[in-house]
Amino acid sequence: MENFFKTPKGILAGLLAILFIGTTPLALAFYNVEQNAFDTGLYIQALEDENIYQRLPELAVQALANAAQAPERNDLLSLFRNLSEEEWRVFIIGLLPPGELKIMAEDAVMQVLAYLNGESDKVVLSLARLKTHLQSPEGVSAIYGMLKAQPDCTVEQVTAMALGQQHMTLCNPPDTFLFVDLRPIIAAQIRSAVGLLPEQVSIISANADRVQELQNLKNVRLVMRLSPILPLLCLLAVAVLAVRSLKDWLNWWGYPLLVAGLISLSLTALSRPLAALMFKSLIVPVLPVSLSPYILDVFKDLVTSIVYHAVQPTFKIAGIIALIGLIMVGLTFLLRRDSAKYDSGRK
Repeated sequence: MENFFKTPKGILAGLLAILFIGTTPLALAFYNVEQNAFDTGLYIQALEDENIYQRLPELAVQALANAAQAPERNDLLSLFRNLSEEEWRVFIIGLLPPGELKIMAEDAVMQVLAYLNGESDKVVLSLARLKTHLQSPEGVSAIYGMLKAQPDCTVEQVTAMALGQQHMTLCNPPDTFLFVDLRPIIAAQIRSAVGLLPEQVSIISANADRVQELQNLKNVRLVMRLSPILPLLCLLAVAVLAVRSLKDWLNWWGYPLLVAGLISLSLTALSRPLAALMFKSLIVPVLPVSLSPYILDVFKDLVTSIVYHAVQPTFKIAGIIALIGLIMVGLTFLLRRDSAKYDSGRK
């Protein structure tokens, strides 16, 4: 056996065995990611596991509050600088309760994955439920509460609102003006403004230029799906080059299978911390520095959960590979012991 490693066939077989050990964990990860990463259920499971639906309002509060306070802002969002973080929280929760956010998030996930899977040529997010909620008493109350945090309306603005000469203005209106109850007028203006919102918005529109991008994605997925072929070819080539007996086969396949299986098991078990480390080192540096630690923490939890669920099937496959390798290595020792007893008996 030792002399065999010095021959060209032995060296090549050894290199192929090492290549099998190195490529098997990657091939298993690629294959399972391709099989699971484009499944809607994986993302919905990750959203639920990390309690994202309940954390989204706080995520929106911090993101919008920080954005509104930016000194260079000079748009509609800058008018909300007077809102405190707690007022943002009340506003967002009243505007988008977790139940509505869950429906919208799941719809968006299904639309995006349908697009990536080639089942649709565009991604459209329906705003129908959001509009219905905004026009409800709860939605009107949330918007009215936001107005209360604005500077007081001028007499001219209040007069125009009372006479129906001006649409809803971002200022703090009094409840009554000259014995006129402004609350139903303002509620009607809020409902009218909400009614102008579109029924749906296009996240990704149909575009012929994206056909090639989708084709490139299909090609990448095909390579990922076929990636297990490489380690299998390595294993078969090792058998052709080195296996001449049952003992050779157990040796040349048992140890690589055992080592490759154990490495795959270890990487799968460490998928969460490894994904968190990659998020910190690769994704965080390219994100805006203004993002709060809470926002980064939510994104990190979601990414690590998605990676964890995507590679979980690898654990079972890797366990089977390691078990087969262990059995073959065990049989090798049994054969070696029986052979040693037989040789001693002959002497």
